[in-house]
Amino acid sequence: MAIKYKWLAERLELLILKNIQAGIHKLPTEQQLCTRYHVSRQTVRMAMAILEEKGLIVRKQGSGAYITGRSQKPLGNVIGILISSDQEYIYPGVISDIQDTLSGHGFTGQVFVTGNQVEQEREILLELLKNPLRALIVEGCKSALPNPNLDLYRKLMKKNCQIVFLYNYYPALSDCIHIKDDNVSGSALLVEYLVRQGHTAIGGIFKSDDMQGIERYQGFAETMRDMGIPVSDKRVSWYGSRQLDRLLCHKDTGFLKEMIEESLGGCTAVVCYNDIIAYYLVDELLNAGYKLPTDMAIAAFDNTYFSNSPLLTVTTLSHEPHEMGTKAAQAVIQKLNGLPVLSQETRWKLNLKESTQTDR
Repeated sequence: MAIKYKWLAERLELLILKNIQAGIHKLPTEQQLCTRYHVSRQTVRMAMAILEEKGLIVRKQGSGAYITGRSQKPLGNVIGILISSDQEYIYPGVISDIQDTLSGHGFTGQVFVTGNQVEQEREILLELLKNPLRALIVEGCKSALPNPNLDLYRKLMKKNCQIVFLYNYYPALSDCIHIKDDNVSGSALLVEYLVRQGHTAIGGIFKSDDMQGIERYQGFAETMRDMGIPVSDKRVSWYGSRQLDRLLCHKDTGFLKEMIEESLGGCTAVVCYNDIIAYYLVDELLNAGYKLPTDMAIAAFDNTYFSNSPLLTVTTLSHEPHEMGTKAAQAVIQKLNGLPVLSQETRWKLNLKESTQTDR
């Protein structure tokens, strides 16, 4: 009996792996296992007890044995988190939410910082290929551009590494799910609100090399069109990751000064890619002699400490607290459990503040 139930436990561990790959999140019933492996019910129960002790399944009275997705192998329960930063802005909170959710299901999150650099992303992926993790949660680097690291992602996927994208995704990896913002409807919220406030000369500042920037511009332009307001290219400004790095590291606001002079002069309102840009834009507008929000209403995506400047609090969009990181971690856990998972786009909500409180 001792040899038989251990033998069965080994066979069931292999069955668990097959079931996960097939999208099956539970084991057959005890009777089905008895018939399939020609063993007694007592042998099945003893084998199940081994699997449960290892954390590979959880048994529910009257329901059956469900796969947890955990593993006994080295690094088997480590989930990689590839993300732009772990030090600033939204990232510490998002990482904490991911790790807390993973921990509650017996997994550990390990952070790898890409700096939004495809070269750094490649170095990380090459190292991970030596000892692949069970899964990765990935914020893509410069996701509006072709990515040269897709070959490494595909190699990891062939090694059964599950991949879930966060905030954006690489369209060429169509087999991977994503948890991201509904950026098109977010821009619609901001534009519609500004128009209701009486604004028709609305400018926009968007990031050119990530998917979020392109989608936020799309929502901006389509909503302006649908509301019968001309979309002037002259009123839309673009910046990239390199300009953002100079802004954050060296307080180089030269590109914002150019935008004010070249694009925003005839505007009464502006939609900003995020509240980092809005924060520095407020300072530059004040230095240029603008009276805010009388001369220029400002609205932005994201609702972090940047939007609560003592100079002017900025009307923003936000998600429910802990929403994005928690959803990404839950998606990974579901995939490891063999459960079906669909991509999700989370809706934004509007936070009204001083920067749009005009008397128009």
